Amino acid sequence: MLLYICVVLVVIGANTAQDLGAICHSNTMQHTEDEVITKIVQAMNTDFDSVITRKEVLIFFAELMGIQLGSLIDIVANLSNEQLLMAAAGLSIEKESFAQAWHARFHDNLDFVYATFDRFDVNKDGLMNALEIEAIVNKALIHGDQNHDGKLETNELVSYLETIQALPRPWKLILTRITF
Repeated sequence: MLLYICVVLVVIGANTAQDLGAICHSNTMQHTEDEVITKIVQAMNTDFDSVITRKEVLIFFAELMGIQLGSLIDIVANLSNEQLLMAAAGLSIEKESFAQAWHARFHDNLDFVYATFDRFDVNKDGLMNALEIEAIVNKALIHGDQNHDGKLETNELVSYLETIQALPRPWKLILTRITF
């Protein structure tokens, strides 16, 4: 019933098919947005220290892009953030490949993944690159670092990403008024 209402409200109220705010999150494994966000952050935290670094975020996206770093991970671990960003600056993934890789790993519906991609494709060139990923990290540090220690702890990144996904959506505002 809830999914049906979301679909109807999207059809009625969506400005564009790729507007994240107008697309209901759905997942073929029936995972909620919060569950998917938690899985993403856990996948990023490769050293299990409860702190998400720029390197971990870039490594996560490199793997999502299909770039197998293998033994290069040790080299990447020794680079400064600036060196890492310069080395990764030319790496990018196009929208369709990103959506397919994301769907295969996290099982979100493709329309939702496309809209998420569009939200973070800052220059709207249809590619996600290291500079745009760095912008995500910078925004997360600015708005998500709750204890202001200059680090993103896993719980802070989860909260920040949940906040992004919780931005007002026409269907969400209406659904909060519906009782079942």
